[in-house]
Amino acid sequence: MTYSLGEVEALCRKAARGAGFSWGMADEAGKTARWLCKHDLPGAAALAGYLDTRQDACGPDDPALPDWAANGPLCPLVCGTLLSDMGARSMERRLHNLAWPVLLLPHVGGDMELRIGPDKRSQDDPMIPLAPLATVQSKQDSTGSNRPPTTRATIATDDLEILTRFAARTYAPETDASKLSGAGAGLKDED
Repeated sequence: MTYSLGEVEALCRKAARGAGFSWGMADEAGKTARWLCKHDLPGAAALAGYLDTRQDACGPDDPALPDWAANGPLCPLVCGTLLSDMGARSMERRLHNLAWPVLLLPHVGGDMELRIGPDKRSQDDPMIPLAPLATVQSKQDSTGSNRPPTTRATIATDDLEILTRFAARTYAPETDASKLSGAGAGLKDED
């Protein structure tokens, strides 16, 4: 089934919040998935994979250094936000043990690119769950996709189930008081 980019963003935002991210970081996750889907990359699938396998959201131990590392895998959402907030797009960065590197792409900027290892671009193989070394550097060429951005995205059933499971954690539990006040079908459902 296909979904509008707005639906993808909303679901991914709720899923990230349900997975324990702050609302601000969850908003970044939704925008990241939307951007990837708009550029014909599997944004919802990558976010579902990341949320389903992540441990803690680790940022780099010292973001001022050109080499970013942490005690666990680096969170692509935290690293992307740091790159954007620091205005560090012009400086080359080496990210060690970056989880789901494709999720960093929207934060890299138009004059930079993300490379996995010495010669592979993240968008060439977007479903890599962990990159031992990723480099954010100046673009070496200007070849890009000439495809127009898409307005809809397909989400596989397995990925949709993962995102929906995490999103459900943000919903308030149903109570008798909420039913009496008009939420849902009430205490007596006559459908």
